[in-house]
Amino acid sequence: MQHFNTLNDLILFAYSESNMPNADAYHSMIGANGNLSREYNSILRLKSYFKKLKVGPSEFVINNILNYSKALSVTRLRNAGNISLLMN
Repeated sequence: MQHFNTLNDLILFAYSESNMPNADAYHSMIGANGNLSREYNSILRLKSYFKKLKVGPSEFVINNILNYSKALSVTRLRNAGNISLLMN
């Protein structure tokens, strides 16, 4: 049975408890220790908060990229090759 010596051990358990065969025994050990229980509940709250976070560019950044691509024009000239022009 694993012992929670560090906060990292507790975090690893919180993220992999569904894969562990002795998860019920670990939950009883956590429930019996007040400090461990508080830390574990804090980790679970943070875990659910992280799931709700939206990772990616903002709408402002997406619109800037799309507007730039609409304004950019690439034309092929016989003598000079590809020329890109930014229409403003």
